[in-house]
Amino acid sequence: MTMISAREFSDWLRNRFAEENQGVSLTREDINQLTGRQSFSLGFVHDIHYELMQHGMAFVTDTSRDVFYLVPVSKKPWREQLEHQYERELFCNVLPLDKSG
Repeated sequence: MTMISAREFSDWLRNRFAEENQGVSLTREDINQLTGRQSFSLGFVHDIHYELMQHGMAFVTDTSRDVFYLVPVSKKPWREQLEHQYERELFCNVLPLDKSG
């Protein structure tokens, strides 16, 4: 099996999962099998993420770097989301987060 690049893998992911609303997860072993690699670096993950972000998708990992997530990126601003969830007057009372302690 030929080892594929981050760009080739991101294209493969995008072509198969672009319509997935909830996203999908992959294990390290899945990625090794799909890419033909025995191992890969965090730089490889960053390159995949970079390629996918141009298409509204994110490729991220958990803290142990054993499970990777391909998820759609929302372009909805947080304020707009709050306005839809709560009454407008409640939204006006939202205070900034306390940065101390």
